[in-house]
Amino acid sequence: MQVSKRLVIKKEIPIPDAQEMIVSLDNAVAEHLCKTGNFSEGLKKYKEIIPKITNEKEKIDILNKFFNFSLAYSGNLARESKYAEALEIYRDMMVQPGFPVIVFKYIGLCMKNIGNADMAIKFLQHFEEISPDKEDVYIFLGDLTYTDIKDNKKAITYYEKAFEKYPDNFSICNMLGHLYSTCYQDKFKDKQIDYLERAFKLAPTNRIVVKNLAYVYGKFDEEAKADEMYAKLMYLNPTHSDLHAYGAYLVKHKRFAEGFKFLQHRFQKEDLQNVAFPALFTSAKKKRWNMKMDIKDKIILVHFEQGFGDSIMFIRFIEQLKKLCKKVMLVVQDSLIPLMEDSKLGIEIYNEKSIQNVKYDYWLPMMDLPIVCNTTPETIPGAKGYLNVPKAKVTAYRKQFINDNDKIKIGIAYEGTAASKETKRDIPLSYLYPLMRLPDVEVYSFQVDDLTRQMDRIPNDTQLIRLAKTFTDWEATACAMKCMDLIVTTDNGIMNLAGALGVKTYGIFNRITEWRWFKTEGEDIAWYKSVKPFQAPTSDAWEVPVQQIMEEIEKMRCQKIKNKIVGK
Repeated sequence: MQVSKRLVIKKEIPIPDAQEMIVSLDNAVAEHLCKTGNFSEGLKKYKEIIPKITNEKEKIDILNKFFNFSLAYSGNLARESKYAEALEIYRDMMVQPGFPVIVFKYIGLCMKNIGNADMAIKFLQHFEEISPDKEDVYIFLGDLTYTDIKDNKKAITYYEKAFEKYPDNFSICNMLGHLYSTCYQDKFKDKQIDYLERAFKLAPTNRIVVKNLAYVYGKFDEEAKADEMYAKLMYLNPTHSDLHAYGAYLVKHKRFAEGFKFLQHRFQKEDLQNVAFPALFTSAKKKRWNMKMDIKDKIILVHFEQGFGDSIMFIRFIEQLKKLCKKVMLVVQDSLIPLMEDSKLGIEIYNEKSIQNVKYDYWLPMMDLPIVCNTTPETIPGAKGYLNVPKAKVTAYRKQFINDNDKIKIGIAYEGTAASKETKRDIPLSYLYPLMRLPDVEVYSFQVDDLTRQMDRIPNDTQLIRLAKTFTDWEATACAMKCMDLIVTTDNGIMNLAGALGVKTYGIFNRITEWRWFKTEGEDIAWYKSVKPFQAPTSDAWEVPVQQIMEEIEKMRCQKIKNKIVGK
């Protein structure tokens, strides 16, 4: 077949710039990938496109698409708890001009979720500085500052800013009431109650709100209102922690029978992550006495629970328990055993490790003894003292460790365990400096654990004899106490030991006290007749009780001088 040959004349056809066409093509592909859920590839292509765009209007349009798809993708990742991957997306957004400021907020939230509170606050605070719509970030900042940084006062400032925008948010109201209560104890009473009452009106069936309001009413001795709130709490599926808090409220307000029964929930509290009870408490080998079964021919093992102060305080009930059963056996911490043996309690005493092969019928946690003994505030046993050490041991201790002079000898303790810090029971040592400057007075420190190293910083014009280094156990501590004219201490194990020994003691209490101290006025604290209370009139106003104590010590000094003059 013959093929005709035709003359082909080349003619240039005008077409758009090839680079612009490629960019448009890539843009369409990137958009399609993102819209169909392939964000990873789509965003990757957007990042390749953006540097190539020269038209400003077109660049803004593509950047907006990139930002919107990036936010959608990162949001999906965050919801799947893929926070590191989401942070990579936010980082890619931040290198682009004009990225949305809400990125700072989302980075902050991701940082919060991976446990980096410092970075979370850094980004959220920056968002708060530059964003006109910041009210919701105040809630996040409040949450972070409260839960992670644990700066409650700063958290209050954030929640109050959020409250201005969301006054009908019960959660914000509840947090503000709770934080004012925690931070300021008895101060800002109106704010504590007002915020919590507002939260209750907004959410009358919220368990946490009802519990917090009940606690605050009880703290300020508004018993009728507290009773009403606790009654409501009982119908809101209360937790063990809630029921324990109710028990503490009841005991604090002299209702022992109900109170100590509710305090039995202490072993099931939901916030016991760092609390270790003795192994026996979780063992199924032996039965816990239910306090109903007749035990007149049974052997009962009474077991300590946690702190030394509690052990010292509740050992007083042993004598009454002995009358109810065939035999009582006692388990206490190792360092308490010599003191318990000195005190002639008439029972067998063991440490925790030595009861493996001991025969008994039932065991009982020590703090249940007030229930067994039907104790009321008027029938507390042993209030005048129930522990002792032999005079010979006291004399030997005095000769070895106590200065032989006629000065008034005062033992001090100002700091307890970590638990005492949570309940604001400790007093800064600096408040006791005036005591260390008194003439004719010798001050001995009974502080074993100087957790905050305050004794290393006392001024040169004060004197303090650090006696606690001689305390090999609680027997030695008791011997030292018997050598003192007076003990001055906060609410800790030293105060309990002094009361149990019947040693003259001035107890320093904050305005809001721990649940067991229902009496903090007059000449004694009910549990211990030898402990006279001196209480701060408002939270942390330590100068007031210290001044009162100084006046009492001055009376002791004057009496001693008078006795010298008359030859006593």
